[in-house]
Amino acid sequence: MTTPSHLRIWRGAGVAAAVIGSQSLVAALPQPGNALMLLPSEGAIAGLGDGLRRGFLLAQDQARICTNQQTDWSIGWLSDHRDIANQLRHRSLPPVVLAPPAAPLVPSGLLAQERQRQLLLPLQRGISLQQLASRPGSDRLWPVSASRSLEIDVLVKALLEQNNKRFMLVTDGTADQLQLADRFLETMENQGGSLIGLDDGPRSLNGDNAKALERLALDVDWFRPQALVVMTTNNSPLMQAVLNESWPQTLTLVWNVAPRYASLQPQLGVAEANRGPGWEPFSRSFEQRYGYTPGTVEASGYDAGQLVALSVISGQQQPTDGMNSFDPDAKALPYCAALRRAAAGESVKPTGAGSNLDLKAATPPTAILDVIQKAPDGVETRTSYDLGAS
Repeated sequence: MTTPSHLRIWRGAGVAAAVIGSQSLVAALPQPGNALMLLPSEGAIAGLGDGLRRGFLLAQDQARICTNQQTDWSIGWLSDHRDIANQLRHRSLPPVVLAPPAAPLVPSGLLAQERQRQLLLPLQRGISLQQLASRPGSDRLWPVSASRSLEIDVLVKALLEQNNKRFMLVTDGTADQLQLADRFLETMENQGGSLIGLDDGPRSLNGDNAKALERLALDVDWFRPQALVVMTTNNSPLMQAVLNESWPQTLTLVWNVAPRYASLQPQLGVAEANRGPGWEPFSRSFEQRYGYTPGTVEASGYDAGQLVALSVISGQQQPTDGMNSFDPDAKALPYCAALRRAAAGESVKPTGAGSNLDLKAATPPTAILDVIQKAPDGVETRTSYDLGAS
């Protein structure tokens, strides 16, 4: 009896996982194949692997249906996702390696440089991607997901369209939110916005500090900004404190997340799930197969899977250049059409699910994002922005 191809893929992946999980990626593993997906075996981010895997597998199965060819890929479980190079030191690597979520950029670049392989970064979205081009090995690092800095860019665009240029800016003080706040301030001021008040930069504020919040309320009442921009995570102490405070009626609360909670103030925020022009067909196929609505993680796995399948179908996958069949500047094509063109020797770009798939080495892709306006009566209005549109 013939084993279905998708089971053969999983069987091969299971063998690799069993060996890798026991210690490190040792020489006894199978031949490298076309691609290796690295996932953390433990820790806070280990759960992301399921979504990545499902999205990637969907892309491979669709490629097999379109072309009657399949990708030889495996999964490697890492006990420490921060120490990639050491755990891969005895492993023959395929042309394309999918780095684990939150893999540190410097060690990843050094690995890519030393081993001369292409590394896809499926879920690296931090603002540190702005400095990626200056890192060692960056010419072999491919961020698959749009950077979170795009969320800041669409917020600025939406505020300026509403002529809300005078603002105050607070953050919860965490490193990520401070970086996003700095990005917002720089972008807003470069486009004619004005930070008003006593601060010359973002004000860090602990949501549990009642006196600090009272001082902020007094400053807002005195300086009367059009917008209070709050950089924090969803449902954080700072968010709850700001929502529970009394503000002037003319003030708009601006978040770098979606405005999910009620307020007497008009609110403006950005949906965290960016998407690409191929989101709808991907989402339908994914939900049909797995029974739930996909998100950013699943879309990133799918887009990484498209890129890997392209390199395989071309028949020209080189050990040191696994991305030679991908052209980020080409016109986006439906997945099957892109695969057929790649099989004919063309360099192409498939339609992205989670982004516009216009990524380049060391440069994350652009994407379509929704800005959400929430009125005091709870009515929401969504406006889509495609930051990759010319």
